[in-house]
Amino acid sequence: MKTANFPVPKLIVREPLDLEIIRKRVAYGNYSCTDKLVPMIRARGTNLQRQKDGNLRIIGWQRDITRMRKQDVSLSFMIHLTVSPEGLILEAAVDELFNGGKGVLCSREYLERKLKEELEGERFDRKLAARLRFDRFKCFHIYEIMSGIYSSYFMYRQQVEEGGTGALFYEEDIVDIYAADGNLYLTGLQAFSGKEELSYTVVLYDVFNHITFDQEGYMKLKSPVLAEFYLNGELVHTDEIYQKENDYIFIRMQKFLFVCVEKLKAELFPDYADKMMNTNLAPGAFIGIIMQAIGIRSFSNNFNYIQYIMTAMQRPRKRPGCIGAILNEEEAAQHFEGFDLSYLG
Repeated sequence: MKTANFPVPKLIVREPLDLEIIRKRVAYGNYSCTDKLVPMIRARGTNLQRQKDGNLRIIGWQRDITRMRKQDVSLSFMIHLTVSPEGLILEAAVDELFNGGKGVLCSREYLERKLKEELEGERFDRKLAARLRFDRFKCFHIYEIMSGIYSSYFMYRQQVEEGGTGALFYEEDIVDIYAADGNLYLTGLQAFSGKEELSYTVVLYDVFNHITFDQEGYMKLKSPVLAEFYLNGELVHTDEIYQKENDYIFIRMQKFLFVCVEKLKAELFPDYADKMMNTNLAPGAFIGIIMQAIGIRSFSNNFNYIQYIMTAMQRPRKRPGCIGAILNEEEAAQHFEGFDLSYLG
């Protein structure tokens, strides 16, 4: 079996701390990326803590660090939920330290309103999965964070049912992206309460000569790319990413990543059957990470085109799925009910 040594990234939170300390680490904690020329990480995690009143306080978070215009940019996204002992969502809020990836377009006031409309008063059960769609939250980051909260909540519940104390639950993972010899390496570390940390790496060989972006910022494949997936340095899956004439690269990449997630789940939780899992490897999130990593490295001196690529990521089927991806007022009115330009003030 093929093995390789990859740098192992460091977690940002690292332990189930007080919620205020978690907030500060997510928003302001220092981090040293592997790639010094074009540093880039995507980190995410969930922390659940039972309070003295019996309610469960949950913080789900995500952080991006990358270099834009020769300046390192750090963006944090945090969501807070309060869930009663009976499983009722009492409160849902977007953290005040939220700083969206598209500046003023990512209105915290508007996004928090959508979050509250979708979640407050709802019961946190399996039926909630039907509400966890990016088109409901109007933000891909919030959708990804809520997906992590969802699977964490049921992992926590299972621990309690199996005799755990129910005091807290912690999970976190981080992907550190770097380029070497024309290849792209996305190396991650995944941690869960009571589990050994597991490292993983996706390697895309010679990717910068095989992938391009069209005039609208959509990623295109010029020729097949060899992709490999490693767990703890051991090769466990390989595939060739190619694009059929009437196909999208997203479909081929999704198929590869679905297998990667299943390999990760089988290693960490052999009996875990839920379709959702709190991981950056989830295809919807990871494809966005790949696009951003390739785009920033390919067009490092063209900030406007990088923004164009990032907007295309948020426009599946060329329609805005995220409030940050609107191109004009007409799109805002058509696709984002209740969004008012006063939110941008």
